[in-house]
Amino acid sequence: MNIYCDESGGVGRGVMTLAGLAIPQDQADTVLDRFKEVTGTKGEVKGSRIDLAERAFLFELLAKTDFKASVSVAVSATKPDQGEDRGDHDRAVYSAMLDQAISALLPKAAGCAHVMIDDGRYAPNVLEMVRADIGRIIGPFGLSQLQRSHLAAGLQLADVMANSFFNRALPTDRQAQMAAVVAPFLEDGRISLSILPAETVA
Repeated sequence: MNIYCDESGGVGRGVMTLAGLAIPQDQADTVLDRFKEVTGTKGEVKGSRIDLAERAFLFELLAKTDFKASVSVAVSATKPDQGEDRGDHDRAVYSAMLDQAISALLPKAAGCAHVMIDDGRYAPNVLEMVRADIGRIIGPFGLSQLQRSHLAAGLQLADVMANSFFNRALPTDRQAQMAAVVAPFLEDGRISLSILPAETVA
C-alpha cells in the first residue's frame, strides 16, 4: 500500500495540518483523472485552488476507493518556545506530524508500506533527514521516497485533504462547510484525526 503525505498551513499561521493517505496508486490515478476530466482542471490539483463544490466532488470520488487516511493537526504545538528558532521548530513540528500520521496508518496498510512525501516544502538536506526518520518508522521492509507533488496523484489528493482540514480548523465562514465535506469520513472511520501535543515536539 502506498501512503502519500502532504501538509497545509504552517507554524506562522497558528495551525498546521498534515494528511497521510493510504491508497493504491491505480485508484489515486483514476480519481485524479476523473476529477480533471469533469472539472476541466489543467495541471496540478491543489487544495488551495479548488472551490467547495469541486472539493466535495473529489471526496465523493475518493469514497469509491479503498482509501484510509490519518490527519494530524498542530495548534498549540505550532508555538515555539521562548528564544527557539522558528525554522527549527517548524521542521520539528513537520517531522512529529509525519510520525503521528504515518504511525496511525501502518497497521491498516496491506503489505510493506511505501511512503511518498512531498519534497516541495524544505531544502533537500532537511527533507533527506525527514525521509530517513520516516524510514526508521516503517522499518527495513518499507520504502520512503521524496517526490514532487505534480508527479504523484496520491500527493495531490493528500494535499486537498490536508487543506480541507486546515480550513476546517480555522474560525472562518468556510469552517462549517469544510467540516460538512469531511464529516462522513470521520464518522465511518476512514479518516482518523489526531491533535499533536506541544510536548511531543522536540
